[in-house]
Amino acid sequence: MKRPLEASVEGRGRIVGITDGVFAIALTLIVLEIRVPVHEAIHSEHDLLVAVAALAPRFLTYALSFLTLTIFWFGQQAQHGLIANPTDGWPR
Repeated sequence: MKRPLEASVEGRGRIVGITDGVFAIALTLIVLEIRVPVHEAIHSEHDLLVAVAALAPRFLTYALSFLTLTIFWFGQQAQHGLIANPTDGWPR
């Protein structure tokens, strides 16, 4: 008989799904800061290159934010693994 507060497989699956969804939303929201250059300001290929180069700090910020969130996501997955099987990973 299962105890009321005992963790279940479907309960852990729900938590993993919710946290994965939160990370997915966060990863999606950070890309919204990169805006497409204004069409009227671009008259040549050089103007386009200048406009894209002006976005370089935003691309760098996006890449660093994506990397940071990915590191946290991997850590979260490791925590879920330890919660699912707490004896794995502990010294004996």
